[in-house]
Amino acid sequence: MAPKKLLLPASELSYGIRSEAVERLDGGAWGEEIIGQGRAMEALRMGIEIRARGYNVFVTGTPGTGRRTAALRAIRGYQPARLQLRDTAFAFNFQRAHEPVALSFPAGGARLFKEDLHRFIENVKKLVRLQLESDEFKTRQAALASAWDAEENERLAAFEAELASEGFRVLQVEDETGTSSADLVAVVDGEPVGFEELQTRVASGAMKPEAFDALRSRYYDRMDRMKRLFTELRRGRVDLEEKLEKLRDETLRPHVMAEAAFLRDRSGGAAVHAWIDGLSADVLKHIYLFRHEDEGEKKGKGSPLARYGLNIVVDNGNAKRPPLVFETHPTWANLFGSIEGAEAGDRTAYLRIRAGALLKAAGGFLVLRAEDVAADEEVWNRLKRVLQTQTLEIQGREGPFVQGGPQAKPEAAPCDAKVVMIGADPLYDLLYERDPDFGKLFKVVAELDDTMPADDAALRQYVAFVRKIAAEEELPAFGKGAVAAVIERAVQLSGRKDRLSTRFSAIADLVREAGWRARRAGRSEVDADSVELAVAGRDRMGSMPEEKFADAAAAGEIVIDIAGSAVGRVNGLAVRDRGFYAFGTPVVISAQVSPGETGVLNIEGESGLSGEIYDKAVLIVEGFLRSRYARDFPLLVTAGVCFEQSYGGVEGDSASCAAVLALLSSISGVPLRQDIAVTGSLNQWGMTQAVGGVAEKVEGWFRVCRRSGFTGKQGVLIPRTNVVNLVLSRELREAAEAGEFSIWTAGDIDEAIEVMSGMAPGAPDGRGQFPQDSFNGRVRRELLAMAKAAKEYL
Repeated sequence: MAPKKLLLPASELSYGIRSEAVERLDGGAWGEEIIGQGRAMEALRMGIEIRARGYNVFVTGTPGTGRRTAALRAIRGYQPARLQLRDTAFAFNFQRAHEPVALSFPAGGARLFKEDLHRFIENVKKLVRLQLESDEFKTRQAALASAWDAEENERLAAFEAELASEGFRVLQVEDETGTSSADLVAVVDGEPVGFEELQTRVASGAMKPEAFDALRSRYYDRMDRMKRLFTELRRGRVDLEEKLEKLRDETLRPHVMAEAAFLRDRSGGAAVHAWIDGLSADVLKHIYLFRHEDEGEKKGKGSPLARYGLNIVVDNGNAKRPPLVFETHPTWANLFGSIEGAEAGDRTAYLRIRAGALLKAAGGFLVLRAEDVAADEEVWNRLKRVLQTQTLEIQGREGPFVQGGPQAKPEAAPCDAKVVMIGADPLYDLLYERDPDFGKLFKVVAELDDTMPADDAALRQYVAFVRKIAAEEELPAFGKGAVAAVIERAVQLSGRKDRLSTRFSAIADLVREAGWRARRAGRSEVDADSVELAVAGRDRMGSMPEEKFADAAAAGEIVIDIAGSAVGRVNGLAVRDRGFYAFGTPVVISAQVSPGETGVLNIEGESGLSGEIYDKAVLIVEGFLRSRYARDFPLLVTAGVCFEQSYGGVEGDSASCAAVLALLSSISGVPLRQDIAVTGSLNQWGMTQAVGGVAEKVEGWFRVCRRSGFTGKQGVLIPRTNVVNLVLSRELREAAEAGEFSIWTAGDIDEAIEVMSGMAPGAPDGRGQFPQDSFNGRVRRELLAMAKAAKEYL
């Protein structure tokens, strides 16, 4: 019979909070501080307030602990002493049209500059009209034109007089296309005569051939001279246009430069001043655009002055605090910006540039889900470059499937956004190990704990949280018992009797579901029964596999004995975790031994069904046997350890205590109790160690026993260090108080032997010898016999 000293009193299974304590702690306010996360909030504040390069933040922890809420609350609670935000805009590049210029302004400065730029263009339009229509300009323009016209007419008249004296006249002719050109025709007897007519006269003898040849020679000579004259006149006309252009430039330049100087004085920054210099030079070079703007618009070509604009992509003029951008869909375009349908030769490409989340968050914070970013390698690598250089170049995504010709290439814009990424612990570890840049760029990790101490301060906050959710969502009021039941569930979720879960999303769901059940039952107040029904209903959603397993065990399809004793068999406990629901299942661990040299054979491992941790546990088991029982003789045994009716993978070391018990039972021939299930890890010195999921394991064995019928002797054996994790259901605690179900604890293998076999384990003497009739004495005696038997046959 198991010793009572190892039986855990039912009183030690209680946890949670009493209704009286709820009344004492009620009345608190749910504050802005994230409770239970002091370490994470301190890290967040440090990462947020240090603006140095690389102080980006990675927020990690169990989902549901409020990672996003904590990050946003910390950011929104930060107000720098001096807000130094910038506006970002793009403008036409007067030197390289395919590379729009990035311009940066103090917050609100971009909008003012755009207004000033518009005013500058409108003023230039007025100046062009006023100056070019002034009497002084027209007089000087007319003087230049008249001087050239007089010279041109004089040279034409002199040439025509010379032609007349030589018997020729200039004649305008049109070809089939209607194009007019100048030609020479001979004048004979005062009448123009063509060369065909003259050839006829030569043929008829009316004109001598020598006279015709001389006339034709003079014709070609005069034609050459006329062409040279017309070329000189056209060149003179070009010279006139250049003089007129110079006149216009001389007339307008002082006024344009004055307007540009005014624009410079109202804006700061070397880059902006350099662009204004290019603007004024380009305006003077293309002053004709201001005269023909309306013509361009009438032809449907758009304003020819569109190049003189400003595209503000980030405007912080109305910002009162650092920008906060939460990008839920961090695609290439959403994160880094885009250029909508602009090609390299498009002079208005700068107007099609759109900012992404990074540029919008410049000077502030960009919050991202780490899994979304890390899933796209190109996006992740580009994000790193932006964080390293603190500049952002907006461009289309490159790749073999990207269509279109060469695209515009805007100048890189300053971007000092601080990135806060939210992700799971494994992803943080993976990025830190695999990417050498990660640790340099994300120097701050804020890790949220999924539990917190169950002290009065935390309990008071919990009570306030329940009240807050009920009030905000207009649920029925929660009674003291209901609040206590919610807190009891929070302890269960934490996995420790002295702690509370910080998965407030799950707690909020419980409050909602309890309120729904109370309202459905027609209750005006939520009571403890409503909360317990909500918990049971939530568990029921995922408990179908558990129920089917219990049915199979009760029907004998799964061979599990819950009474009596057997040699070489122990009921172990495993946990099946479906993510949203975890439950414990018993599994028979059996062992068979014989003389040999193989040692402890891991049947799961030989079958490829065990993980590395379980393989390690089996090696520890063999080390324990050798160090405890075979110090003065070789351990010559072949033993097979198996999980019966287990067809999936086996991982973890929580079955090592059960495996040792099964091996020792098989070696000694001493039967072990089948109504007690065993869980626990064991080290090489035979000390039990805590395991995970102990509450689910105990609950699983309890339900199997309940389904098959309680005998009053069933129970579990767990490591003593796991007592703090026994956050069990109310039903199981009541069964323990009634003596229907028991929980034993063991600190080492000897205590486990005593519980499972009912025998004294036996302590070794100074020579390492155990009492002959003790359990350990029988094990040593049988191992020695196997060693001798094996030696005879080897």
